[in-house]
Amino acid sequence: MHKRIFNSFAGLVIVCIVGLAVIFSILFMNAAQNQEKAGIRDKARLVAGLLNSGTFEYSQGLGPGSTRMTIIMENGLALFDSHPGADLNINRSDRAEFVAAITYGSGEAIRASVTFGADTFYYAIRLDNGNILRLSRTLSSLGGVFFNILPILIGISIIILGVSYFITYRLTQRIVKPIAAVDYENPGTSLRGTQYEELWPYIKKIENQRHEITQQLSALQNRAETIDTIIANMGEGLVILDEKGLVMAANKSARGIFGVKKDVVQKNISHIYRDPEFIKSVKQCLEGTHMEINFTRRNRIYNAFLNPVLTNGKGSGAIIFFLDTTEQYKAETQRREFTANVSHELKTPLTTISALAEMMATGMAKAEDMTDFAAKISSHTQRLINIIDDIIRLSEFDENKSEKQFASFDILQLAKTVVLSLQDKATEKSVAIEIKGQPLQVNANSRLIDELMYNLVENGIKYNKTEGNVTLSICEEDGWCKISVADTGIGIEEKYKSRVFQRFYRVDSSRSKKTGGTGLGLSIVKHITEHHGGRVALDSTEGVGTTITCYIPINLVSTIPPC
Repeated sequence: MHKRIFNSFAGLVIVCIVGLAVIFSILFMNAAQNQEKAGIRDKARLVAGLLNSGTFEYSQGLGPGSTRMTIIMENGLALFDSHPGADLNINRSDRAEFVAAITYGSGEAIRASVTFGADTFYYAIRLDNGNILRLSRTLSSLGGVFFNILPILIGISIIILGVSYFITYRLTQRIVKPIAAVDYENPGTSLRGTQYEELWPYIKKIENQRHEITQQLSALQNRAETIDTIIANMGEGLVILDEKGLVMAANKSARGIFGVKKDVVQKNISHIYRDPEFIKSVKQCLEGTHMEINFTRRNRIYNAFLNPVLTNGKGSGAIIFFLDTTEQYKAETQRREFTANVSHELKTPLTTISALAEMMATGMAKAEDMTDFAAKISSHTQRLINIIDDIIRLSEFDENKSEKQFASFDILQLAKTVVLSLQDKATEKSVAIEIKGQPLQVNANSRLIDELMYNLVENGIKYNKTEGNVTLSICEEDGWCKISVADTGIGIEEKYKSRVFQRFYRVDSSRSKKTGGTGLGLSIVKHITEHHGGRVALDSTEGVGTTITCYIPINLVSTIPPC
C-alpha cells in the first residue's frame, strides 16, 4: 500500500511537470512570436517612412540580419529582394499580404516559406509610389523554444521532484501509519480516535467476521479434538486410507490389533497387514466396492468392514473398521453347544420315560414290574426337573435376574446344615464329611451360598472313592470368606481343568450318568461366586483328589480376590 501510494503521487508529479513544461513552452513560443511580429511591423513602418521621404535607399537593404526586405511592384514582380538567392521573376501578386497591402494599405500573413523551409511572418505596407514594402522573418519553432528553455526546465524539474519526493514520502507515511499500526487482534480499538471515520463500517464488519471465524474455528477445533479423542480411545480399530492406499490415520486399537508400535502414517497399508486376501480386498474397496472380511489374529477373531470414499463417483480413499467378534463367536459357539447339550440331556430321560410308559400302557409290563417301572419313571422325571431347574438358574444369572437380597448370617452354621442334608448320600457312598472353621458372619445371599456349598459337597461325594473323605473348610483371609471343599476322589486330568466350569461339560460322561449329574453344578458354582463379586480356584491331581475354593467378600467390598 505504501509503495502504491508513493508511486501514484510520484507519477502525478511527473505528469504535472511534463504538462507544465509543454504549456510554458507553448506560451513562451507564442510570446516570442508576438514579439517578433510586433518588431517586424514597427521596422516596416519605419523603413516605409524613410523610403517615402527619400532618406533611405532600398538597394542598401537592412544590412546583415534575419529580416528579409522585398520591394514588390504593383504588377507583383519583385523590384528588390535582400535575400541573395531570391528569384525576382516570380510573381507575388497572389500573396495574401500583397493583396491586403494593395487594398488596405498594409497586410500580413504566416506561411511556410519555400526559401527558409519554416514558418515565416510576412508584413507588407504600401509606399507612396505604389510599390509594396514587405518585410519577413522566420518565427521561432516550438522545438527550438523548448530546447532553449530545456536546461531551465530540467533544473526546475529536479527541484520540484526533490521537494515532491520529500512531501510524497511524508504524506504517504502519514496516510499509511494509522493503518499500519492497526492491531488486527483488536482493529476497532486500535483505530478509535483516528481520522479515518470512513473505515469504521468496514472495521466493524471485519471485527464481526473475525469473531464469527474465531467461534467457527474454536467449534471446529473442539469437534476435531473430540473426534480424535473418540477415535484414539475407541476399542474398535479404525484405519483411513487415501486413493493410493497410503495410511492417513490409524488409531491405537488398530495398531494394537496388528502389533504395530511405530507410526504408519503415509505408509502403505501392507505395513499393517500383509495378508494377500486382505490386500486384495483393500484394492477392491479403493476401486469403489464395499467389502467385509473375517480374519483371525493372535487368537482373536475380527470382522473388517471396508468402505470406499467416493468423490464424483470415483474412489478417493477408504475407511477400514475392525471389530473384535471373538466374544460373539464364543457366545454363538456356546449357544450351539448349549442347545445341543440341552437337547441331548433332555432326550435321554424322556426317551426312557416314554419307553417305560409305552410298555405300561400296552400291557407289555408285568404286574410285578410296575413298581420298578414307576420308580424309574420317577427317577428320570426328577432328573429332568433337576436339569430344567439348573438351566433356569443359569438363565437367571445370564440375564442378571438372580436374587440380590443380601443379609448377614453365620456361614459356618449354614455349612453344617448343608452337610447334614447330604449325610445320607455320603453314608450311601461310604464317604466321610468333615467341617473345619470358626463361626463367621458374612453379608450375602444365604440361599445361593447354600446352593454353592451343596453343589461342591455333592460333587465331592459323587466323584469320590469308597471310604473317601470330603472336607468343607470355612475361614477368613484378607477380608474374604474362603469356602474350600477338598475330596480324595478321582481327580481331574490337566487337559480338562480349563473346561470343568463350562456348562454340561463332564470329564467322564458315563460316570456322570451313573451318578445322576447334569454337568451344570460347577457352572452354577462359578456364577454364584461371581454374582457375589468373588472368584473360583481349582486344584486337582488325577487319582489323588480335587480342591475347589470360592472367595466371597465378607461385606461385599469389591476388591481383587487373593490368588
